[in-house]
Amino acid sequence: MNRLNKEQRDRLVTLAFVGILLVVMYGPGAPWFVGADRFLYDQLATRVNNPVLDDGLIVTLDPSKKDPGTLVDEFGRLLRIAKEYGARRIVLPAPPAIGDDAELPGWAAGLGDGVPVFVSSRHRLADVATRTGFLETDPDSDGILRSSRLWQLYDGAMSPSLPLAVALSDPEHANNLNMSSIDDAIYLSNYQPLARIDASDLLDGTFAESDIAGKTVFIDTEMPLVAAIAVLPSGQYVTRSEITASLLANLEQQEAITAPSWVNALQWLIPALLAIMAVLVMPGRSRSDILIMTAILAVVLVLAEALTLAIMKIRIDLGRPLFVVLGAGILTWWLTGQLKQVNAQAFKRGSAFLAAGRLEPAFAEFRRCEPSETLASAMYKLSLAFEEQSKPERAEAVLEWLKRTNGYPEGDPRSNDRPKGTPKRLGRYVIERKIGNGAMGAVYLARDPRINRPVALKVIPLEKEFEDEELEEARVRFFREAESAGRLTHPNIVTVYDAGEDKHLAYIAMEYLPGAPLTRFTDPKKLLAPRKALGLCARTAEALDYAHNQGVIHRDIKPANLLYNLRDDSLKISDFGVARLTDNNRTKTGIVLGTPMYMSPEQLNAEPLTGLSDLFSLGVTLYELLVGEAPFNASNIAVLMSKITGDDPAPVSNRRPGIPPSVDAVLLKALAKRPENRFSNGAEMAIALRNCARYAS
Repeated sequence: MNRLNKEQRDRLVTLAFVGILLVVMYGPGAPWFVGADRFLYDQLATRVNNPVLDDGLIVTLDPSKKDPGTLVDEFGRLLRIAKEYGARRIVLPAPPAIGDDAELPGWAAGLGDGVPVFVSSRHRLADVATRTGFLETDPDSDGILRSSRLWQLYDGAMSPSLPLAVALSDPEHANNLNMSSIDDAIYLSNYQPLARIDASDLLDGTFAESDIAGKTVFIDTEMPLVAAIAVLPSGQYVTRSEITASLLANLEQQEAITAPSWVNALQWLIPALLAIMAVLVMPGRSRSDILIMTAILAVVLVLAEALTLAIMKIRIDLGRPLFVVLGAGILTWWLTGQLKQVNAQAFKRGSAFLAAGRLEPAFAEFRRCEPSETLASAMYKLSLAFEEQSKPERAEAVLEWLKRTNGYPEGDPRSNDRPKGTPKRLGRYVIERKIGNGAMGAVYLARDPRINRPVALKVIPLEKEFEDEELEEARVRFFREAESAGRLTHPNIVTVYDAGEDKHLAYIAMEYLPGAPLTRFTDPKKLLAPRKALGLCARTAEALDYAHNQGVIHRDIKPANLLYNLRDDSLKISDFGVARLTDNNRTKTGIVLGTPMYMSPEQLNAEPLTGLSDLFSLGVTLYELLVGEAPFNASNIAVLMSKITGDDPAPVSNRRPGIPPSVDAVLLKALAKRPENRFSNGAEMAIALRNCARYAS
């Protein structure tokens, strides 16, 4: 199964899985899967900062060891004392039980007088109280109280909850539209404990009046923990008074956790979008990528719910969407593992076929594998085996397959940088990667396997550059020039090791210098110091003087052919032996190839050349290194040739600090139109440049 078919299959399997999962989680299986939403909410809500009722105080009357009559009487006394002490409001979430047939105590008649008293609507006292409200304490199916409704239909009218009734009695909060528009429920998180006193302290007068005045007093008969009626998401056990106090604090401080109507739509949309993303993105990825993507999506979902809870006080249940992400991630991770098994088997069979010399079956098996470094190496061996069997078209087919699937090893010349048709080997040299381009070919980093030496391999497709009638002459000239360059031995000239022709490509194996061409320093923003530029050109002039004395003219001196290594401050002239071949190639365009702006007037006029032509080109190079532009520039070749043959260069000493005026004289002499007016040789020019460098910065 190839990669494309595998991805399509994985997408279909993942689509079917997440589709079924969504239907089950939000359909018949919701009661089971909703636990994921609750679990995630509980973990996050526990850490949400819940407000505390600043003026709240709970007075607890212990019902143990008291008969019902005594309990009711003491409760009435507590109510009277709280009023006398100036309580702001009194809330009775859990008064003592009074039977339906029993008479109400006398103090009940005063519930509507003075300090406002709020009574639970499900108690007998609600029949005589003017301020009532219900308190919903029904837990979820797992026994945890996570929400409490604010309104309910009672006797044909909408009745507020007890905490909402208390909040609405305050004019400041009654006008709060945000609070009054809450139409569903408040979600609980954790409980911030209120001050709690024993009723006996208040009845005995040991509790100061000032500690009651201005407070919201809750009077109940439920002992903490012992009489708790609910468990919050935080795991805290709470009584009715504690629930009421917590909800009242949320309402009055506008810190209530709610779920607006738009949240329901979003909770349906998010899992659908995540399912689509999982189907489109995850299949076809590596196992590590799938794990990373799954982890990122999971973290994003958890952070999204945490931030909406902590900042917006909105509950969005993302537990089930998180389950979708994890499920899709696990499935695609497993499917990718199945592909690895298929890859391993196919690779094993392909390797066996290759070892047995059965190349076509090996190619078929390797094509079933996922692209990798190991596969690329095996495919390369297969291409060499095809070449050894004199099947270059099949070898090329193997390389083309690697190119389409991007399965090349890092640094391998079979990558996109390698021109089509360039083989892995030329002669005995193994090409590793492309390192540059020339006027007529490319330069590759290669290795001589006999002595394990790196070389720079200049490759020229002679048959493409020359017409048939000139091809043989070009071939002879190529080897003659390479032989001449090979005789040059100088510390500032790249050494030529070898030359040859293989697979219709001519090549020159040269010394490999791990440096950069001086073109890097012709940018006006990256210029070398004037002293450094003059010193480098002086070394170049000395090297040219040596070559000229050996009867070798370079013909293409320019920054691109001067290689400089900053690390060891070494400079080398490259492309000896190639320039003349380039200079004589006029067959296809009728124009001299290369870079005309560096050519001497005699070179442009096709006159016989001497080493003084190289000195002119070196002068142009120095000019560009000093100021960041060539001395002769034009929009077309005709105007450029006219300037080179007729115009004098502009002075450079006034264009950049640190360039002494003597440089202008040196450049004027180096760029003289007639060769006889220039420096007589490279050694003379080198001396002049070094003298200028003494006064440069």
